[in-house]
Amino acid sequence: MTFKESEIELYVDVRKLGVVIPAFNAGKTIGDLIRELIIYGFRKDNIIVVDDGSKDNTNEIVTNFGLKVVNHRKNKGKGAALKDGFYTAKTKNLKEVFTLDADGQHKVSEIRRFIGLKGSYDLIIGVRDDLLRMPLLRRLVNRTTSLVVSLITKKYVPDVQCGFRYVNLEMFDIIKLKTNNYETESEMVIKAIRNKYRLGFVQITTVYNKEKSYIDPFVDTIRFIKMALESLWR
Repeated sequence: MTFKESEIELYVDVRKLGVVIPAFNAGKTIGDLIRELIIYGFRKDNIIVVDDGSKDNTNEIVTNFGLKVVNHRKNKGKGAALKDGFYTAKTKNLKEVFTLDADGQHKVSEIRRFIGLKGSYDLIIGVRDDLLRMPLLRRLVNRTTSLVVSLITKKYVPDVQCGFRYVNLEMFDIIKLKTNNYETESEMVIKAIRNKYRLGFVQITTVYNKEKSYIDPFVDTIRFIKMALESLWR
């Protein structure tokens, strides 16, 4: 079920909540995102940026804010970055985190939409409000992967690839993520549903800039199909 913002206005002290941001060559956008998170009220210690082998100034920008960066010497993939971010959050004794993409697509102000629901769900996924503005090939891949995950789990998942999420980290006491790339977000959903964790959705707006997407429609679709087929036998 998707909820409208007017239904879930609620204030929560975010200083006890964390943020995990997988970042690869995000120097043009990561600074604005971190600044908005700090203004919103997140503690710097709880903003976890995983620099996944960036070749630009991503690392420098993050450290200039006084944040410690989880560094990958080479690019391991978005899934690997998320997993390292979740692990780091747990070492900080954080129990709940939000994930946001580093490319500026997500509005920090819309975190309140997730906060109003987090007591009822273990995993909340943003549903982008205007997928028609997404580049055609990416839209086709997203529609296909969402359909496949919906069929596998027998639960309607409208936007399985959205990176704007609320995650209860206690899920990973049971769930073990095996993949390392863009299919990890789908793997997380499949395993959450199969392990009876509560899955919710919230409508979000998306800012499509001209930032380069690192999704390879062919390679990443093959990876997704492999993960989906393996999930049928587990």
